[in-house]
Amino acid sequence: MIGKVIKYKFDNDTNLNAMFAGRVYPVVGAQTASYPFALYEIATNNNQKTKDSDSHVDEISVRITFVCKTYAQTQDAVSYLRSAFVRMNQTIQGVNVQSCSFDGERDLFSDDERTFSSQVDLDFRVALD
Repeated sequence: MIGKVIKYKFDNDTNLNAMFAGRVYPVVGAQTASYPFALYEIATNNNQKTKDSDSHVDEISVRITFVCKTYAQTQDAVSYLRSAFVRMNQTIQGVNVQSCSFDGERDLFSDDERTFSSQVDLDFRVALD
């Protein structure tokens, strides 16, 4: 369900769409994908249970990886992502996101592919109806 939110934001945020043009993929990118592109994966999805029953809230940790040809592109992508996602409180395609917070970032370099990457961790709180 959180994948719908991520794809929607990448397609509808002006800066993310200008940079990635829809090239955001779950878990693994297309081998023929043009640069830059983004990957997302769900690290954890925890239901907040109470003593007597399941909660109606999931806490979902997502890692988004940007793969770019320059380091500057990765840093722009991180900035655009934080602007589009952090502190959101929005329902998108039936998914009620109560909040999204930034949980960290790290930089990577692939010597084989000659690409720069940044991984950003986000924590979403999603209300289940």
